[in-house]
Amino acid sequence: MVRWTEAPEEPTYDVDEGDFESEPRRRRGFVTFVLVLVALVFIAYGVVRVLSLDPLTDSAFLVAAIAFSPYVAGACLLFAILTFLLRRRLLALVVFIVALSLTALLGPRYLSEEQPEATGARLRIMAANLYLGRADARTIVNLVKQQQVDVLTLPELTPAEVSALDNAGLRELLPYRVFDDEAGGSGSGIAAKVPLRKVILMPDTTLNQPSVVVDLPGRDDVELTAVHIQPPLSDPGVRTWRDELAHLPRTTSDRVRILAGDFNATLDHAALRTLLDRDYADAAEETGKGLESTWSSWPTGPPLTIDHILVDSSCAVGSYAVFDVPGSDHKAIVAEVILP
Repeated sequence: MVRWTEAPEEPTYDVDEGDFESEPRRRRGFVTFVLVLVALVFIAYGVVRVLSLDPLTDSAFLVAAIAFSPYVAGACLLFAILTFLLRRRLLALVVFIVALSLTALLGPRYLSEEQPEATGARLRIMAANLYLGRADARTIVNLVKQQQVDVLTLPELTPAEVSALDNAGLRELLPYRVFDDEAGGSGSGIAAKVPLRKVILMPDTTLNQPSVVVDLPGRDDVELTAVHIQPPLSDPGVRTWRDELAHLPRTTSDRVRILAGDFNATLDHAALRTLLDRDYADAAEETGKGLESTWSSWPTGPPLTIDHILVDSSCAVGSYAVFDVPGSDHKAIVAEVILP
């Protein structure tokens, strides 16, 4: 006889559906956390740059970071797009506002400014950092000839580079000179087609920065300084950098003043903008070329605009251009200045 028995029931387990959802939620929360952290960095950067807070500290890291404003503006925009695609729309909106704020500060450098009425003599000025005297002398001399340069400033001028420039023909083109050449990077000099008279316009600085009176025909004499500011590579160096920028000659009603050379500062640094507020105008910005890079040293540094020709705001800027110089980590800059 067959006996039928009931099969034992299969064991059952209580499964919490939340266990399946918790892992994706944790991943989503972690992604949001990371995005918020990155956004906070961009927001802090934007606040410091927009409110010009960089002079409140002597941090070399912050000074370097402020120089990268054009790159940060682009990174902000890309990050805003990324957060929008990841559906963090509020975060995307905040970062997009930061990107717009930075872009608004950079925008004027793309636009040429209306120039003041100026009918005086035209002066073509060139500044070329020679990179410890390693710049190709023949290229410098060819640029002087092609661009019909009247006055040339030469940061990092060494005795060996003086000989190389003269051998390439600089003395014939620009016979008048005030040279404070030295081995290494502290030397500097000014050469011109017209007579020069050396003058003292500021206290002693870390690197040589000679000043001259350019004796133009008539009454249009100009005071010009070959600028080479100590780079802000350390926290104590930042204090020196800021102090030297602050002590560059101010404009004066008696005579037009021009500053040309290596400022080791971009227009994003408050210290340089303070100098411009002393009635100077940046030749590159005036012609809509304020973001053309003048220095690069890969892999240690991306292209930046740290060389400038600043002119008395009563002058007009007729033209501005940037040229490569083999052997140097800087480019040469040339501006035509029309005196009032």
